[in-house]
Amino acid sequence: MQNSCQNENIKISNAPRFGGEEIRVVEAMIDVIYPSVPFPSNKIFKNMGETKIREMVWHHHGLLLKTKLAKLFPANEDAFAMVVDKSADFFVEALGGGDIFTSVHGEPHLRMRHFKVPIDENDREVWLSMYKKTLKEIDFPLEHLEEFWNWIEPLSIRMINRRTNMEAIKRHYWSSVKKEF
Repeated sequence: MQNSCQNENIKISNAPRFGGEEIRVVEAMIDVIYPSVPFPSNKIFKNMGETKIREMVWHHHGLLLKTKLAKLFPANEDAFAMVVDKSADFFVEALGGGDIFTSVHGEPHLRMRHFKVPIDENDREVWLSMYKKTLKEIDFPLEHLEEFWNWIEPLSIRMINRRTNMEAIKRHYWSSVKKEF
């Protein structure tokens, strides 16, 4: 039997996992090297304001509910609204709207916060794809698209908390996605 999630070469035997007769070694590994995340200036907040940022987050989550990621969200409408509002608080604060997330919820720590909800590389791809769609559909201010994308793309890597392979996580740099807008 093999453990294909981490390393295809790991063989599982009938020997005890711990405390056996022989020394057991698990090879070192790094599952993610996080890129730097350039948080945007407050120009987006000044342009859009809190209400439009919240509408953007709600729009994005509405799109996510139409994908395979819907299973990651609470089925109860009130619980779903709490999740989206919490996410909107984060976006409003991150884009320059004041200390409304961290004062209530503490530091973001995205991977840790999302740990109870398994998110893998493929889920991130869907999430980012729905953000592209959102930005187009809400007429996000064109002059701020690059700054927003350069934040949201590396930030999304920090939500991944389950790996399906050991390949580098696919990047979607602004230079390759700007033509889609």
